[in-house]
Amino acid sequence: MHQQAGRCLLAAVALGTLASVGVPTPSLAWTTRFGHVAAPDQVLRPDCHRYRYHYVVKPRSGDWTLETWLYDPRGRPRGSGDFAAGADPRRGPATFGVCRSTVVRGRFTIRARLRWYTPGPLPISPTVRHTRWLRPAHFRLTRP
Repeated sequence: MHQQAGRCLLAAVALGTLASVGVPTPSLAWTTRFGHVAAPDQVLRPDCHRYRYHYVVKPRSGDWTLETWLYDPRGRPRGSGDFAAGADPRRGPATFGVCRSTVVRGRFTIRARLRWYTPGPLPISPTVRHTRWLRPAHFRLTRP
């Protein structure tokens, strides 16, 4: 009996491990179906400057928000941006402020999260929030 319980425990642990490995977490799943962000390679200039990027969102409703985050080559956060329906267009240019003295040259990453809101299935239901992570964008800042 003891051996059979041990085998069952081992099988449960193995199944749990496989299930956790096979399921992508929301933070790792991304898409291009609902929009994208992009930035060209640019020169890292002396002092503090604004570096441009571009965004496009395709939400399923007119009530949406887009949040963007900039990470330096070391993975440290260096800036953020936010855009919302009614105040910002669904596509357009944007910038991040970067100071040369606080970063190293290299490959920067922009991560973006799109959220939109739809009415619930019943008139008394709460609003439903939908969240999609857009594909990360990479660009280089090089020294002149």
